[in-house]
Amino acid sequence: MAYEISSRLVSRPRVEGLPLIGLAILILGSLLLAGYSQWQKAQQPETQLVGWLERRALVFSDGADGSVWVTDAQSGERLTPIEGEAGFARGVLRSLAQARLRAGGSASDPFWLSANTQGGLTLADPVSGRQVDLTSFGPSNLAVFATYLERREPISAAHRDIQKTIGEQSVNK
Repeated sequence: MAYEISSRLVSRPRVEGLPLIGLAILILGSLLLAGYSQWQKAQQPETQLVGWLERRALVFSDGADGSVWVTDAQSGERLTPIEGEAGFARGVLRSLAQARLRAGGSASDPFWLSANTQGGLTLADPVSGRQVDLTSFGPSNLAVFATYLERREPISAAHRDIQKTIGEQSVNK
């Protein structure tokens, strides 16, 4: 008994009419959307370089009374400690300190607290390369660290030159 395969089972489905038009529109739409996205990226202005307005090297250490002692690394001056619970400040410092220990640094190396030209405040660890943008955590958390920049001397001449150069570059474009 021989089995015959009907031609209906062997034939492939045909895509005609509306389904074919729908697929063509979908593919063409995807290509147009991708092209438009690339064109939009090309039209955006270049991002400006972020310069530093103020920078201060700070060393943080645990105090005997449970507070966090803050010392200016350049002058050795003891600044106002971070007292009380200060969960945000402790969390940020703990995170940076752990990364520093994994990178082989010590607690005596300073962190850099920096205010930039865009209005941001950053706490960076040069040993591990990690940095935390403090501005994104809200004004009350930002104020904990911002107090350490308020008493700084004016911007150094080098920083002024950088700011002047950035300003001239943006005007010339």
